[in-house]
Amino acid sequence: MSRNDALRELFDAERSSILRFFRRMTGSATQAEDLSQDVFARLAATNLAGVANPRAYMRSISANVATDLIRRESRRRLSHAEIDDLLDAPDPAADPEATLIAKDQTERLLEMLAELPPRRRTILLAARLQRTPHRDLAREHGVSVRTIEIEIRKALAHCSRALTD
Repeated sequence: MSRNDALRELFDAERSSILRFFRRMTGSATQAEDLSQDVFARLAATNLAGVANPRAYMRSISANVATDLIRRESRRRLSHAEIDDLLDAPDPAADPEATLIAKDQTERLLEMLAELPPRRRTILLAARLQRTPHRDLAREHGVSVRTIEIEIRKALAHCSRALTD
């Protein structure tokens, strides 16, 4: 059996479990497919002849791809439009106390947004700031419209606590 045949056989055997892993992690079938292709590309760049357990090695590569994604997501910067929408700068004519209160609330809200799981944060920002329809978000993330509504409700409840605490 050629090296390519061995790689293809291994990938085909493990593909569905890798896709499930990434889909659970990201909530998006499309992103899960992309990440599984990253796993295959990394696997193809490896000489499996010296690997004792290729299946375990492939799962290790999957975990590394997931870690890389988490790191990228945590470094994602908000766009200028997102920042402007979130800040909704107070009226410059407002009294100093109101300005300080608004600034404190904004800082707390930004902290609460940062605490949200990446998928939930993405869904909330897309639905509320970009006005993306729920059905489009559901299709993009490979979930039902009801799941999108639940994610938004949980995100809003989480952020609401930042403003009331």
